[in-house]
Amino acid sequence: MKQSLLVFLVVVGVFGLLTPAAALQLGAGWRLEGEEFTLAEARVQWWSSRRWGLRGGYNLADEYLSAGLLYRIREGLWLTPYAGLGVRDLFGVSGSSFKHRVEVITGLELRLDRLLPGFSTALEIGLVPAALTASVNEEDRSSFRPYLGVSLQYKFAPGVFGDDLNLLARLITAEAEGEPYEGQVAVGAVVMNRVKSQQFPDTVREVIYQKGQFSSLPKLPRTVPAESAIRAAREALAGKDPSKGALYFYNPKLSSLEGLRFFASSGLEVTVRIGNHIFLK
Repeated sequence: MKQSLLVFLVVVGVFGLLTPAAALQLGAGWRLEGEEFTLAEARVQWWSSRRWGLRGGYNLADEYLSAGLLYRIREGLWLTPYAGLGVRDLFGVSGSSFKHRVEVITGLELRLDRLLPGFSTALEIGLVPAALTASVNEEDRSSFRPYLGVSLQYKFAPGVFGDDLNLLARLITAEAEGEPYEGQVAVGAVVMNRVKSQQFPDTVREVIYQKGQFSSLPKLPRTVPAESAIRAAREALAGKDPSKGALYFYNPKLSSLEGLRFFASSGLEVTVRIGNHIFLK
């Protein structure tokens, strides 16, 4: 078991270095065994874009590694359905043929950001099509039977430890210095909501530097991030969203006439007002 766990940690490290992830999830999976859910797997998932992700897993009972390619069918505010292809027992520890280890994955992820920033849970079904045929021996059929599982996952952005954190903290300082702390987190959340939205670019940097979006952009290079802004950026990157899904915000007292006209005629829905800022989607 120790050797298999060591291999899993090495695989985690290699994937982490080679995959340009937009988000990283660490989690644990439980599978329905009889009438009870039992802890079955430790897993890590890299979402290299809004839609595509890679999964690595370590089966605790049978001590094998698994891998999968996942696709988010549609990303919702709370629920995200996904599907994918995976390989159980990646290195053939069980001795089963490869075709008896390829599985189809379908699942539904529920975000718990409002309760626990960064956390989500998922209900998942895994099926090995070849293991359902009459030619499969009973041992293989038992090892790779269909399963119903649930998982608990924690997501964070790699930028929490690098450039994204610094850049987001500078934007929050420039746009929301002097605002309530909740409002600072909300400004950061607007950036993260744009990263997730189909209407905007896919990365924090691209969203912030998108032309014509943030009036504070020219002064960002010389802005020193405030301590509260750094904390707010960390929370926003981890998934906290006081803006309630907003994609825009503005300060009526400071906005230009052009900006005021845009928000007055845009038909956008006001989600919340925090301090001097109005948040909309």
